[in-house]
Amino acid sequence: MSKLYRTMIALFVAAAALIGISGIPALKNADHGWRWVLGGIGWFGGLLLALAVIVLALYTLARAAAARRRANAT
Repeated sequence: MSKLYRTMIALFVAAAALIGISGIPALKNADHGWRWVLGGIGWFGGLLLALAVIVLALYTLARAAAARRRANAT
């Protein structure tokens, strides 16, 4: 397994964990305080990491398509 795939899996797991953490304020009805801050960090961090996984997936697809074109051109 290439390093890129391992990175994508690690980012996906971290994003899922952060989005899971973002549910803490909803369970405790927190509108302010440290739970609210923790939930915000979890939500926006999870979204950012999910975006990074999507960008890496698109990069991987583009790289594979380019390699396929190069292989067919020779």
